[in-house]
Amino acid sequence: QYETARENRRAKVNASYKYIFEVLSAGVGLDLPTVEELMLDVPSFDALDSFFAKGGSKSLKIFYQEGDARGAECGRVIPGAVKGSRISQFYVEKTPDKIVGLCLYFVRYKNDTSINEKTIHEEISFGVLDATGGLLPGVKDVIEKVFLPAILATSNWGTLGQSKEDTKDKQNFVETINRYISFLGGAAASIEGTVELKKVDDINFSELQTFDKITAAADNHDTVHQLEEVLMIWYRQIEHVLIESKQIRREAKDSGPLTELQNWKYTSAKLNFIIEQIKGQDCKAVINVLKVAHSKILKSWQELDGKITDAANESKDNVKYLSALEKVCQPLYTTDVVSMTQGIPNLIKAVQMIHRVSKYYNTSERITSLLIKVTNQMVTTCKAYITDAGLNRVWDQETPTVIGKINECICLLKEYQKCFREAKQEILENLGEKAFEVSEMYIFGKSEAFCRRLEKIMEMIAIEQNFNALTLCAIEGIDLMAVKFKNVYHIFQKKPYDTLDPQVTEFDTDFVKFMSEVERLEAQLQTFMRTCFRKILSSENSLQLLQRFQNLNMPCLQEEIARTTGCILQHYVAELEATKKIYQAQKDDPPLARNMPPIAGKILWVRQLFRRVNEPISYFHKHSNILASPEGKAVVQSYNKLAYVLVEFEVVYHNAWLKEMSQLQYPLQSTIFVRHPKTEKLLVNFDPQILEIVRETKCMMKLGLEVPEQAVKIAIIENKLMSNKLQLE
Repeated sequence: QYETARENRRAKVNASYKYIFEVLSAGVGLDLPTVEELMLDVPSFDALDSFFAKGGSKSLKIFYQEGDARGAECGRVIPGAVKGSRISQFYVEKTPDKIVGLCLYFVRYKNDTSINEKTIHEEISFGVLDATGGLLPGVKDVIEKVFLPAILATSNWGTLGQSKEDTKDKQNFVETINRYISFLGGAAASIEGTVELKKVDDINFSELQTFDKITAAADNHDTVHQLEEVLMIWYRQIEHVLIESKQIRREAKDSGPLTELQNWKYTSAKLNFIIEQIKGQDCKAVINVLKVAHSKILKSWQELDGKITDAANESKDNVKYLSALEKVCQPLYTTDVVSMTQGIPNLIKAVQMIHRVSKYYNTSERITSLLIKVTNQMVTTCKAYITDAGLNRVWDQETPTVIGKINECICLLKEYQKCFREAKQEILENLGEKAFEVSEMYIFGKSEAFCRRLEKIMEMIAIEQNFNALTLCAIEGIDLMAVKFKNVYHIFQKKPYDTLDPQVTEFDTDFVKFMSEVERLEAQLQTFMRTCFRKILSSENSLQLLQRFQNLNMPCLQEEIARTTGCILQHYVAELEATKKIYQAQKDDPPLARNMPPIAGKILWVRQLFRRVNEPISYFHKHSNILASPEGKAVVQSYNKLAYVLVEFEVVYHNAWLKEMSQLQYPLQSTIFVRHPKTEKLLVNFDPQILEIVRETKCMMKLGLEVPEQAVKIAIIENKLMSNKLQLE
């Protein structure tokens, strides 16, 4: 019957079953045939059938752990297994005892169709929960090492987008998981730390409750000796617990202040559990017998009893005062840096209160340890705040956003130090109050290192912003520098370590390399700039190019810009002299632009000379302080002399033209016709000066100069005058 049932189970094994068996083989480290035989030992495959079927179960759990060897019901004789022996075997869905081995779980997301043998690897997911070290640590490890990293790595958050509110929801979700992981760790530690006094099976303590029985036991030398041995076993157990409670705990490097409270809660629970056992009937019976027998070891026991009572009172007192911290420490466990900053004064006051009032916790070492944990939590929270709870790396965020976050974190840590020092000073000023003797180096060492790391990151981001400006610059060839920098920056961005962890020294090494590469690129950029200004042909053009370099706002170019400005100034001196010579040579008969009337042409000519010398000096005045130097003052003096002459030239010619225009009525008052002196033919008496006046007027208006009203009127009726002339002709 059992063998037939086994063969029926074997007949069910198809590709889907084989896939499950292969996963089990990899998970437990057994070869596939062995796994198959062990699975066939399971009395029923109903759970697997349901998992594979349409509308069936969405999950399947298979356990692999030690248990009583199955008998004939498995349908075979298990090799090497004898009656009553325990062997490792598979259990489906549930175990006969508590879970102490491996749990391999399978999940399918849809059950509206049966599982397809060909696509089973796509339809189901699986994982392993290792409970060999305890169920709670196993669950904690799966969440912490599998699910949390997967959540942090995912970009698919369904309807949640990239808005500030959605990002906050993501952060809160991740924080909730982290708190749950912390809770599981604490619960596991609490259970693991429980100490139970050794039970003695060969003594019936219930018989040692009456006075007669106690006296009789005290008179029996063997019984007394046996009870003394029992008491010494308990003594050593309790002594070990006390020694452990006094030792410095090994804690995670980033443990926070609530960890301290949790540790004292665990210690208090452990000690109180021992005290409850000491007050129990078994322990009391042993003590009563040994008292009547006047045992010498009772003195040591009583001393130990006093010590454990003191230790329990200490832990209880510490829990009481540290619990007052719980509320003010809560902001440290959120990613709201603003509320954290506002809550720091209350936190420092709570620590002050513990230092002043607590009977046991007011030592320098403990207050220092507590404040170190506060620092740890601040740094941890700042890292979570900057990275959106690990969802976004520093380099992947918008520059203004990440710079704002970093500055807020630095502000928080500076405020923490400030509030601490103010509190310390206040205690010094209050006579009679115990001094706040704590190590600032230990307390703020990590926060200061973190701030230095943040400052380095900001320096890198600032450098990146500077070099990014090169990509937008119109200077030919400079974009190659931007490409070189991007290559260096991307190599740094791809580093796998935690950039925000000040204890990761690889960052500092890479930072030095990065800055060295930046210095090399800056030197190349300076050389490139010198090449651009190797030959200055025109001050005006050179200054326009210099303006582009200045617009980059790159600190590494400031010295080169100052040097180049000096070179251009020297060239400008030569241009001043050349302009002066041109003026002297051409002032009496300057070259006129095409179609320009005489007076406006001369003014335009002198204005061009003025612009040639004025634009460079205006640039020097706005963008440099070089004109304040002795050389600069000499240049300004030369410029002023030449500019005065040029402006005076324009004013003289313009005034002369205005005076000429005041006599404008004479050409217009001439007779319309005149006779030719030889042929005596009638001719239209149209003065050519009128057309010149119109041209001069229009040009003067374009030059922005004053024009008489009568000249403007003539310019307006120019077309009418020309039409009348043609009609008369």
